[in-house]
Amino acid sequence: MPSTATAPVRVLIVDDGTYFQDVARELVDATSGFECVGAACSGEEGVDEAERLRPDLVLMDVCMPGIGGMEAARRMSARGNPAVVVLVSADDALAAHAGAPRVVPKCKLCPSVLRALWDERRAQPVAVRA
Repeated sequence: MPSTATAPVRVLIVDDGTYFQDVARELVDATSGFECVGAACSGEEGVDEAERLRPDLVLMDVCMPGIGGMEAARRMSARGNPAVVVLVSADDALAAHAGAPRVVPKCKLCPSVLRALWDERRAQPVAVRA
């Protein structure tokens, strides 16, 4: 009899803050059906890790040294990476006005939000605007 278990959603965390990386990893690992497959400390490293790891979902900080989350998301898309990118920000005002399809305040991330973001984005993918 074939297995009915579905593969977990593979998540890459991209943030220049190791504290948030640790918290996000715990959040992902505590969310049923999700697993953290890696982390990166910059947008550039995130683009490379996304190409290497081929995650399903990327949680990416908006503001990082070097290229920020929006530019990194554009580069991932340009390289043909099909990952769903969710931009996160510690700045609630930036999250509300970043001009991205969806920017989530870091303080709002929890298992139910992570699951809802995955379901929403997977059902209706939206490209990051230039």
